[in-house]
Amino acid sequence: MSNLNESLKQILNDLEEKLKNKEDFEYVKLQIFNLYNSYMEELEDKDEKVNKKIKSLLQTQKLVEEKLEYLENHVENIEKELYIDDEESDFAITCPYCNNEFVINNEDLTDEITCPECNNEIELDWGDDNCDGNSCSGNCSHCHHDEDDDM
Repeated sequence: MSNLNESLKQILNDLEEKLKNKEDFEYVKLQIFNLYNSYMEELEDKDEKVNKKIKSLLQTQKLVEEKLEYLENHVENIEKELYIDDEESDFAITCPYCNNEFVINNEDLTDEITCPECNNEIELDWGDDNCDGNSCSGNCSHCHHDEDDDM
């Protein structure tokens, strides 16, 4: 602003020297001040609008940061739930022979397991859909191999 004020002073000094008629000089001076004031009002209006937009953007940014923090916390909780190796990843088995319930670790998953109570072998069906009816022993629950033999 100081450059603008200095320029305005210089212009007025030049005009005062060039214009010999005092009335003409006062008229031109008044018009320049009117223009200067209009310009300054316009700048102030623009400045006010920019400040309002900045304030609005800061509020929006704060909301976005809060939502992001909320989402990050939830993603972190989901990750913890997915990658925790605890009892939830174990499987409960009920023996079909003695109804004994026991738990096997997800690392011990096999096709057969021995019941710790009655020592009978239990065939575990994990829903393997790769059986084509020719390669199974006819005892799987999903291929109905033994039903085909009856026909």
